[in-house]
Amino acid sequence: MNAQEFWSKFETYKDLLMDIDSAEKSEAEALLQRLDGDLKQYSEGIDFILGDLSDKGRTLTFTCEGDTDYFDDVINLCEQSPVLDFWEIEAFRPAKGADVAITFEKYHLRSKNLWFLPLESEEESDKFGLRVALGEYEDGNEDLLIAVYSLIEQMLGEYDTATTLGYLELCPLSDNLKEEGFSPLCDLPEYLEWFLNSGENI
Repeated sequence: MNAQEFWSKFETYKDLLMDIDSAEKSEAEALLQRLDGDLKQYSEGIDFILGDLSDKGRTLTFTCEGDTDYFDDVINLCEQSPVLDFWEIEAFRPAKGADVAITFEKYHLRSKNLWFLPLESEEESDKFGLRVALGEYEDGNEDLLIAVYSLIEQMLGEYDTATTLGYLELCPLSDNLKEEGFSPLCDLPEYLEWFLNSGENI
């Protein structure tokens, strides 16, 4: 199924999706499964996030969970979206700003409690690495690494995180973070803007 065929199908039940909060549970689940099924026929690597109903309608966000292999599919799908009243079609999970929080497994992290140190990438000058210091540090804990990555993705957005963050490592907090060159993680969006505009590596 190509993008135009997906949107043709979507238009046949978009009004039902808009009013999904009023539907019976079984009907709502069937609608979401229908949308997911159509989407997977277009590209198996794409998922969707249906936003809450507001006075402006709903947002429908397409994500590939940061997998760059499917970035073109997401972009193509959104570029070919027809004009849909009360629907905002969004490519990739958006950036939410500097002060964000996330809960993953047993971890509850907030950006204002973490620190970061940019790391140079010799192989990929268009990407940077990060060393993130946090009080919850546990050596070799993959769940914690995923939680920190997810927090950063909320701050920077899915697209910029996947295309600019080439490496991530964690370390414990120390008493000399500023002297060691660390900055509060809340400054990361500002650092990203500088990095993207500098046209060169650190």
